[in-house]
Amino acid sequence: MGTAQLAGISPRHWMVVIGSGLLMSLNVLMFLAVGLLMPPLAASLGVGLGQAMVFVSISMLTGAAVLTIAGPFLLRALGPRRLVLIGGVFTGLMLFLIAFIVELWQLYALAFASGLLATAALQMTGAALVNNWFITHRGLMQGVLMGVAGFGGIVAGLVLPGVVGAYGWRVGFQVVGALTVVLTVVCGGLMIRSHPTDVGLLAHGAHDLVEEERAESDGIPARTAMRTPQFAALLVGLTAISGIMALQQHFASMMSDRGLDLAASGTLITLLSLVNVGTTLLLGALADRWGASPAFLLAGCLLLVALSLFLLTSGYALQATAVLLFSIPSITPPIMTPILLRAAFGGRAFVPLLGMATATMPVGIAIGSPMWGFAKDANGDYTLALGVAIGVAALAVLLVTWAVRSSRGTLQPTPIEESEALPG
Repeated sequence: MGTAQLAGISPRHWMVVIGSGLLMSLNVLMFLAVGLLMPPLAASLGVGLGQAMVFVSISMLTGAAVLTIAGPFLLRALGPRRLVLIGGVFTGLMLFLIAFIVELWQLYALAFASGLLATAALQMTGAALVNNWFITHRGLMQGVLMGVAGFGGIVAGLVLPGVVGAYGWRVGFQVVGALTVVLTVVCGGLMIRSHPTDVGLLAHGAHDLVEEERAESDGIPARTAMRTPQFAALLVGLTAISGIMALQQHFASMMSDRGLDLAASGTLITLLSLVNVGTTLLLGALADRWGASPAFLLAGCLLLVALSLFLLTSGYALQATAVLLFSIPSITPPIMTPILLRAAFGGRAFVPLLGMATATMPVGIAIGSPMWGFAKDANGDYTLALGVAIGVAALAVLLVTWAVRSSRGTLQPTPIEESEALPG
């Protein structure tokens, strides 16, 4: 096996990226499906939308707790591939069972069960696999992964409205659950492998194992990183951004306030997903070329403009414009979180801290999703919530940008820290 082949991207490398993207598409499908399935579910159970959206909080907080407490352990003990197979199948079965609930407490119980392994198996593993299989072009590959994941949004926008309209929310959950099981088995069984050495390859960009290992030893120890204000600022900022992203689950409801019916809202969700196929590649490539901070700053500015348009305009054309501007911010958390973490603290702390960093996404959604719903219930529309979100977004962008720009230049390991390792 020659050097050029070792350093190149083999078909197996592409299979891992595409398989990981398809798995993450299930995350996108579940995320957007909630916005379409919860309003009729809430009406069927005779509860408010905010009460139904507590499903998201329970599911996401459960997943965040698992990520924070056991994420790195699960990756080490099971490996990404086995974690995908176990977690994905279990999650799909729990989602399928939601179709049979008749009371609110049953919804909450299945929210807990479906959230246990969903984020760890279908989202964290994608970042871990890109990290394992690529040394160069990680940003681009993370973008490719999320571009493939956008097909979950296409299914949510094109298929689910028709399913819900014709057969109801119960069949909608059955479709989502069955797709999760089938795609998990196909991708986990046939497409992905935990590490390139499992199939006699090297990470893309490495000419030998020594170079591959060296790329994972830069930066400061995880224990040191966790004690810094930069790490706290990074987590808070990323959590806030993900909380704002929960607005996507309320697109159908928000668009109805602006004169659009469910079918029109579905086309905008589809538009967002289609555009995301390209914007994910763009954002990943910009992160490779410009660096993590400038790419994130661009996404943050677009988020502020998009939220302002959602707030101040109505009608299909202007809301579609806002959705287009929203397309890059909407995929920023899953693409940029691992890139920002590595940019701030290096490869040495990456895997030990990946669970905590990834947990900012479900925690943010767990907080944001019911807050958007309660704002709608209390005020009759999303005007106040959008105004608050603009201020929160500006603060979050400042926190994350400061965390990344100030950390790598000043946080260097001391001789004592060189021997430290994060316990567990």
